[in-house]
Amino acid sequence: MVALMDIGTNTELIVGNRSTIFAASCPAGPAFEGGELSCGMPGVDGAIERVRLDGDAIELEVIGDIAPQGLCGSGLIDLLSELLRTRRMNSLGRLAKGEGRFAVSEAEDVYLLENDISLLAQAKGANVAGLQIVFERYGLSYGDIDVFYFAGGFARHIEVAAAKRIGLIPNLPDATVVQVGNASLEGATIALCSTRRREALHALVQGIEHVQLESHPDFFDHFVYGCQFVPVESGGLQ
Repeated sequence: MVALMDIGTNTELIVGNRSTIFAASCPAGPAFEGGELSCGMPGVDGAIERVRLDGDAIELEVIGDIAPQGLCGSGLIDLLSELLRTRRMNSLGRLAKGEGRFAVSEAEDVYLLENDISLLAQAKGANVAGLQIVFERYGLSYGDIDVFYFAGGFARHIEVAAAKRIGLIPNLPDATVVQVGNASLEGATIALCSTRRREALHALVQGIEHVQLESHPDFFDHFVYGCQFVPVESGGLQ
C-alpha cells in the first residue's frame, strides 16, 4: 500500500495499490514555496535552507554560502519546527511573549511574522484535510502504508523529522518515508521517452478515482485540525 504526496501550490495526493487508487488535489497555495510571505523566496542563492535554534543562538545554512536574503521552503519548515521544539511558538502558531515577529537574521533583516505563520498553517491545513479525507475514504489508517513518497521541487531537501513535527506529513516511521524530489518532471520524462510506459500510464489513470475534497462535509473540520502545528495521526478529529 503506497501513498504519494507532491507538495506545491496544488498538492497532489495518491493513495492505493495495484487494484485500487484514489487521488485528490489540495489547494495549498504558494506559502511553502516562499510566495506571499514577508521574507519568502525560492530555493536559490541567498535562501536560508536550514535553521537550528540553540538557546539564543541561531544557526543558519544558506544556499550559495552568501548573506541570507530570505527563507525558502525547507528553511521555513525547519524554522517552524525549531520554534515549536523550543516553545517559542505554540501549536496554534502564536509566537511566545506576544512578539508577533521572530528575527531570523537581524543583520540582514530576515524575519518571520505571525501572519506568515498563519499563511503557512492554512497551506498545511489544506494538505492535511486532503490526507485525512482520502485515507478515510479508502478505509485506511496511516499505519497501513508501506511506503510514503514525499515529492515536490523542494521535498528532497526537507528534513523529515521537522515535517513530521509540524504536521506537514503523517507521523510515520522514518523508514516508511521516501523523498523523491521532482517526481512530476521525472514521470513526464519517462512518459516522453518510452511508448510502452506511456501506454501503461494511460491505462493506469483510467482506473483512478478522484476524491472531491471541497464537497466533503467534514472538509472544514479537517482543515481546522490541519492548521494546528501538531503531529498528524490517523483519527485526529476523534
